[in-house]
Amino acid sequence: MLNRLVRLVLALSVLALPAPSAFALEAAVVLSKRSDAQTAFAAALGREVSSSASVRLNDSGSTGDAINEAALKRADVVIAVGAEAADAAAERSTAPILVALISTPNLRALQQRHPRAKLGGFVLDQPLGRHMRLIRATNPKTTRVGVLLGPQSAPMRSALAEAGARHGLTMNFETIEDTDGLLPALERLLEGSDAILAVPDPVAYSPGTARPILLTTYRYRKPLFGYSQAYVTAGAIASVYTAPEDAAHQVGEWLIAQQGAAHVELPVADAPRYFSVGVNRHVARSLLYPVPDESALVEAIEKRRPH
Repeated sequence: MLNRLVRLVLALSVLALPAPSAFALEAAVVLSKRSDAQTAFAAALGREVSSSASVRLNDSGSTGDAINEAALKRADVVIAVGAEAADAAAERSTAPILVALISTPNLRALQQRHPRAKLGGFVLDQPLGRHMRLIRATNPKTTRVGVLLGPQSAPMRSALAEAGARHGLTMNFETIEDTDGLLPALERLLEGSDAILAVPDPVAYSPGTARPILLTTYRYRKPLFGYSQAYVTAGAIASVYTAPEDAAHQVGEWLIAQQGAAHVELPVADAPRYFSVGVNRHVARSLLYPVPDESALVEAIEKRRPH
């Protein structure tokens, strides 16, 4: 009888013990490089999940320094920040890989490069309607918007035209194959447009073309709307973009939502849920272009999308 009682007490004691780990999901975070944006993302992601017992983050290094391969192997999911980190993770781990701070074309290229990897992500590219609502909210009198397209962005033409029409904007287009025709094409656009919208393209909009584009639009006294905070700093009048903290918020929510799931559900290439707005007040004053404050612009952009 005593032996049976001892065995019962021991069994109940084992059941009462906490699980070996209080964390349901282990996520390895790999950076492409320890840049300001990527380290800001990692820090913000840590804050997002800090109050959740369902997720544990492991700093697994960067491709610029060293990668903790042991952390990758035991991870339930890898958070790869940028394309280089995703390449490195796909070569070292069989775990699902969520890529952050990446453009849609670069994510698609990764998925083609690693067809056997479980690879998805949240992209940086804003839904086109947000750009259109930013332009309309900045100055309702703007009705004609010029877009310079390059080889990578040329397929966006019909989607841009449709998005503009839904918001009462007429979209004008010029397409270039290389930078030789950039300025003549831009000047043709400026002649028939109230504003210019920049879209991601490695030929049309690159570090080498940013300065001549901004100087030319400024000379024509026409505002240029960018797609990043860097463009606003350089001279674009305004941009709607994904800040590292915006991306971290979305990734953090996704990680917490995986708690208790039988397996990790990767987004294929989901658009950013959260966004920021930047305004260059100096340029706005110089162009005598009325621009509401950032909070009013965010509110206007967040309004229900027209059908």
